[in-house]
Amino acid sequence: MIITLDKFPQSLKKQLDPLYFLAGNELLLLEESVELIASEAETHGFGEIERVEITQPDEWYSLLADASGRSLFAEKRIFDVRLTKNVLTSKVQTALEEWIHDANEETIMILRGWSWDYRFRSAAWFKSISALATTVVIEAVPIARLSHWIKDRAQALGLKLSEDAISELTDLTDGNLYAAQQELEKLRLIFLNEDKEIGIEGLTRINWSISGAFDLVDAACNGNVDKISTMLAAVRREGAQPLFLVGALGSQLRKYHDLACGRRTHLTPNRRRVGERVIKRIGRTGLERLLVECAHLDCQQKGILQGDSWLALESMLLNLAGYQNRTLETDATRLRVDYEN
Repeated sequence: MIITLDKFPQSLKKQLDPLYFLAGNELLLLEESVELIASEAETHGFGEIERVEITQPDEWYSLLADASGRSLFAEKRIFDVRLTKNVLTSKVQTALEEWIHDANEETIMILRGWSWDYRFRSAAWFKSISALATTVVIEAVPIARLSHWIKDRAQALGLKLSEDAISELTDLTDGNLYAAQQELEKLRLIFLNEDKEIGIEGLTRINWSISGAFDLVDAACNGNVDKISTMLAAVRREGAQPLFLVGALGSQLRKYHDLACGRRTHLTPNRRRVGERVIKRIGRTGLERLLVECAHLDCQQKGILQGDSWLALESMLLNLAGYQNRTLETDATRLRVDYEN
């Protein structure tokens, strides 16, 4: 049986099943789904959780034998089983079917699927496991709905966020639910005893590890040449690593390149407007050149190319802002592949 994530809590309240299959790439939501099962199971007397990792089909049989027996420490057990790849062969599924047929109400098994692909829905193994287990496919929250997700999470934490603050958090976290959740938790601590709406000005009270990086990239995308060197120096003093900044920069460049190529890309209205200005300023060719520069800088950080990563990063940001500066490509005579080290 396949259940959508939004209906999963109600399903758990109605009844607990012996076998759950949770598949998806959004780790925060997957972890929370496991906690939901464990929390509901605790109210039914399940007090022990055993965590197992299955990497080969043969490892199932000892697990099923263990799950069929009784625990010395608790009458009711939960098995949290992590699957690193597809080990649900036809023989394994037959064994699981037999285990479910003989299962009592004292054991629950949760299977965490490996990296999810939408095409798996039509696969024979997925249809078979969905017939045996309560199956929940946990897919990433679309960028278009991320602001709604942040708003709902904020309300659950007792926070009142303005629409501008929600939009800013959406842009800053860029689809990373873990990052969004962490920032909301920080906001709750800071505004614990303040019953008021939190606007963008309130967000500045948080010392974000990611804020400086995204602010810096935003300054470059908006063409604020004068701010770049100062902001880069501040981010460097705070201990940010060049690769983290390159990751934030590369993420935006790829989205704007997709926009320039006419491909479908999920961008908030604010980001789309900024992207259109970037395309107008440096063009598709300029975006492609900067993406190549990101790859060069990545090699530089890993010791394949020599040079100063911070100077290279500053050059890239200035180019993005529209200031024609030198690039790693034009300085390539000073860089070499270091095979010895």
